[in-house]
Amino acid sequence: MIFIAVFLLSLSALTFEVLLTRVFSIAQWNHLSFMVISIALFGFAASGTFLNILNTRQKDWSERFATVDWIKAVIILYCVSAIAAFIVLNQIPLDYFRLPLEPVQTLYLLIAYLLLALPFFFTGLIVSVAYAYIPEKTGLVYCASMAGSACGAILPIALLPLFGEGRLIIFTALIPLIIVLWTEPEPAAKHIVTASIFRKKRFVMQASGLGIFLIAGLIVLSAGSLIQVKPSPYKALSQMLQFPDTRITATTAGIRGRIDSVKSPYIRFAPGLSLKYTHTLPGQWVSLKDGDDPFVFYNLLHPAQERFANFTLPYAGYLLAPDPENILLIQHGGGGLSIPCAMAAGAAEITIVQEHPQIARLVRDHYKVSVVNQHPRTFLARSDKHFRIIHVENWGTSLPGSAALAQEYLFTIESFTQYLKHLKEDGILIIARKLLLPPADSIRMWAAAYESLRSIGIEKPAHHIAMLRNWSTFTLIVSVHPLSDNKVLKEFARNRNFDLVHLQGLARSEANRFNIFEEPFHFLEIKRLAEAYRLGTAKDYFKTYPLDVAPQTDNRPFPGRFLKWLQLKALYKITGSRFYSLFMSGEIVVAVVFVEALVVAALLLVLPLTAIGKGSPKPSFANCLYFLAVGAGFMFVELFFIKKYIFIFGDPVVSFTVVLAGVLASSGLGGYWSQRIDPRSLRLTLTALIAVLALVFFGLDLLIQHIIRLSMIMRYLIAILLLVPAGLLAGLPFPLGMRYLLKSPGERAYAWAANGCASVLASIAAAQIALSLGIPTIIACGIAAYMLAFISAKMEP
Repeated sequence: MIFIAVFLLSLSALTFEVLLTRVFSIAQWNHLSFMVISIALFGFAASGTFLNILNTRQKDWSERFATVDWIKAVIILYCVSAIAAFIVLNQIPLDYFRLPLEPVQTLYLLIAYLLLALPFFFTGLIVSVAYAYIPEKTGLVYCASMAGSACGAILPIALLPLFGEGRLIIFTALIPLIIVLWTEPEPAAKHIVTASIFRKKRFVMQASGLGIFLIAGLIVLSAGSLIQVKPSPYKALSQMLQFPDTRITATTAGIRGRIDSVKSPYIRFAPGLSLKYTHTLPGQWVSLKDGDDPFVFYNLLHPAQERFANFTLPYAGYLLAPDPENILLIQHGGGGLSIPCAMAAGAAEITIVQEHPQIARLVRDHYKVSVVNQHPRTFLARSDKHFRIIHVENWGTSLPGSAALAQEYLFTIESFTQYLKHLKEDGILIIARKLLLPPADSIRMWAAAYESLRSIGIEKPAHHIAMLRNWSTFTLIVSVHPLSDNKVLKEFARNRNFDLVHLQGLARSEANRFNIFEEPFHFLEIKRLAEAYRLGTAKDYFKTYPLDVAPQTDNRPFPGRFLKWLQLKALYKITGSRFYSLFMSGEIVVAVVFVEALVVAALLLVLPLTAIGKGSPKPSFANCLYFLAVGAGFMFVELFFIKKYIFIFGDPVVSFTVVLAGVLASSGLGGYWSQRIDPRSLRLTLTALIAVLALVFFGLDLLIQHIIRLSMIMRYLIAILLLVPAGLLAGLPFPLGMRYLLKSPGERAYAWAANGCASVLASIAAAQIALSLGIPTIIACGIAAYMLAFISAKMEP
């Protein structure tokens, strides 16, 4: 029965983890959702620490805890803790951004962290006991755990649209109760009272299970507010709902995110609209993904209602390509303004690329146009069509800095190159974004455009680029031909009260005229950068600028990341010497969480060692190092594939689900295979794993460029098959080490804790490694970790 318990608990716990990630994405911000992984792994590690400490007091704990009654009791505790933790998390006023201002937020964070770790703690207890109780079958235990986790990764895909996040958490938390309700308790010693004790045990267990079912049902049916996930108060949806007569008309949940459709008489979305526009805007309604990234739909009943688009900043690019025969609109991260712009330009053909299937359907139904539901890079890779105008619209999140960890492939040098290659000879690229102070995103976009133009053989890239701004937005215009006639843009800016930021021959007196800052900051910085490129000193410019504004590549695609750790003091002063403003950056959050995780991991690893008596043997250094390295290596490999596959599937949640299911399932097969491997093959398997990972490091990028050109079914199939070799081999070191390197239940419990702690630290460190050094460095760290495991295994006699 213990194998069934391991499978069902792993399935339920992984589903709980995936759904918690969705809850954090809605209720807080996406850059906090990675904390769920650390919470889960810490729960597993804490269970190993608990059992290791218990081993110093009771040497026969593995036999006692492997009984049917004890397993059922732990399952009941798991179910109760999972439901209670979610409800408490959904009700406490936790606000991470107020931590520096309100000390009580620290208490809320601690409560949430501890409660959310409990379900994983109880799951870890069962798994750890299984490893300790039947060491000769560690491969089968590992297989059951990984297979259950793989199923748990897939389950939300099918069930989220039916139940939503809250209800599905409740339902899946009840899955392990199957064991409580449909298995008999363990019989007592054979004497006359056995039947009575047996009946009492069965009654207590079944009554407890039915009671939990009943309470969970009542919560789902009558206490909807307890489980309804509410978005962060800083998100656009929360702000909109504060207006009267504003209502949510439809909500659709799915693995790609929750889409809320909102209608209100107060919606006014026209970023970059000139103050010279004095007419009424057309009616609007909006859809929001996870409470933010508003995508606005305009009620354009007749051509006159499209006129407002002529007064918006992005329309400047359309003036350079009058009467366009075809236009490509790429929409990501909210928006909707590009559609009326294209309609106002009188385009004969409009192609809209929208990667979210629900929003794509809404756009298709509302505007009665053809919409391509693909990631933009996939569409560009598969299409050989050329366009007169390509308009990329991405306004980002409501809160600046909250997207620092967001991985996007729309604004890398490779992306700009693809845009330019899909333009006609007289084509125009338009990119509309929010304006930041100090200048950051505008500099990076300009530099990416410059380097992509240079990569396709343009001798004077600066002559092909223009930029305009108002108070809060900017528009970058890139032309295939040099922008020789500047009169059109200068007249447009003057008539609409917009400011020119970059245009060949632009004088300082022509910048900062209407939307006046203390200095023409953006004009001056881009002028300095253009001069640096001319002199060949661009690297020095990027090195000395207080923010990281260097153009990014597909290996480091984080357009919202600007922090430089060596310039942190300068950034602190630039932001007004306000400590709490630094917490707006997801990268600061990563650093804080890593320090906290390091302290907790040290406690979990040191406490069992202090509890061991002087005469008792302690885990060897080589074994500790081996399981730390294996835990870190596995997590590095998993996260590398998750981040790389975002390029294939265009969505981090889909990538997360595919990689988790593929790696865990193949690792489970590896665990099953490990039952047939002798101890002499341990180092051989590590050597084979390192060799496969090295091939992935050097060859995956080339394969991905071919994969994205394939059909959707083939992309999924090949992507999963590519996971099998690494996943299968990565599933061998842990069960083999458990069986052949360790001698006692206490050692196995400690190895389980060490593996969990290393996984936590690796999962957090991987985020910072990707931001600073690039995604390929993650798998390089995984290779280094497995090499360390090879060395430590060799240290064993």
